[in-house]
Amino acid sequence: MPKAPTISNQQARNLALRAQGFQDQFTSLAEVLATTQVFQLDSVNVFERAHLLPAFSRMGAYPLAEFENWAFAQPEVTEYWAHCAALITKADWALFDFKRSRTLAREDLQMVFKSQAKLIDWVRSELTQNGPMTVSQFEHDQNKRKGSWWGWSEVKLLLEQLHDCGLLVSAGRTKFSRRYALPEQVELPTPTLGAEEQKQELVRKSVKALGVGTLEDITDYFRFRSHETKPILAQLIEAGEVVEVSVSGWEKPGYALATEDLERGFEIGERQVRLLSPFDPITWHRDRALRLYDFDYKIEIYTPEAKRKYGYYTLPILYRDRLVGRVDLKNDRKAKALNVLSLWSELWLTKSELKAITPELVKELKLAANWVGAETLNPPSKGNWALGRV
Repeated sequence: MPKAPTISNQQARNLALRAQGFQDQFTSLAEVLATTQVFQLDSVNVFERAHLLPAFSRMGAYPLAEFENWAFAQPEVTEYWAHCAALITKADWALFDFKRSRTLAREDLQMVFKSQAKLIDWVRSELTQNGPMTVSQFEHDQNKRKGSWWGWSEVKLLLEQLHDCGLLVSAGRTKFSRRYALPEQVELPTPTLGAEEQKQELVRKSVKALGVGTLEDITDYFRFRSHETKPILAQLIEAGEVVEVSVSGWEKPGYALATEDLERGFEIGERQVRLLSPFDPITWHRDRALRLYDFDYKIEIYTPEAKRKYGYYTLPILYRDRLVGRVDLKNDRKAKALNVLSLWSELWLTKSELKAITPELVKELKLAANWVGAETLNPPSKGNWALGRV
């Protein structure tokens, strides 16, 4: 077996950023999704919801109404537990049939469905009669929120379980509430690949989307099980589709598509700074972000306020090929103001680097303000990075 080629961590970053489309000129949301493979869904809208951000990061201030129509009102895409709950292409929905079948075959779920048979029949009859429905449109004694945290009702929990195994599907969303539908009510492709072929295609897509990644990175992309990913990678290597790569500073081998130019550079283009979603593929895997960018990122939503270091919902800041800081934004929709609650630079940045980056960051923040309809951009009151007058 030939020796694995060695590349620098810089070359690995180049591969990762190119694979995620940061040097491309996108003209549609569909093009961005075809590159990232998933838009992870999230309900927090203190700035804007996380699934709206990957396209903004890559293509700029697109119309938010366009996303709403494309993803939810008259959806050209669909939803599934692909990474976490995520938007995916309808074509890719067929690739997760093995996961839906595996979920449906679980003994514990079969027991639930057996005990809830009457409720399931009622749900199906409601959908047959009314078409796709949100959870609030189901009127039933068991459709009452309970407890803490998510507080899901029995009906909501059952709808989610039916959705996870494909007995129900998504027909879009209304005010971010999923519209559940019977499979025959939504046009989705019939799977044509067997279970093992589906897995292989998803691993292939993971490697492509990462540029270069470890076994753990690849496994995480579509939330596989590592014992499933390893033999599939071996098959792709044997077939000449994937190559093992040694990355300087990485303790474990990386893997890239054999067609990749491992030495090709990266140029982010005129828009030098990009704001990223907390759930962008660049930063969603904490170990990978630390390994590639020396950037230790943790979202602090679930951290008590007194213990937060940076802020409630900080967005990573990408400058060219480096993650240089994080910004906590709040969109005050009533006042039409985008408030920079806090702004933090990485400690390794020099004063001269900060001076060069700051005007580019201001441009990006003004673009973000324009995108969300804010007329005022208010500078930070907390952090170690001053913007000056904006």
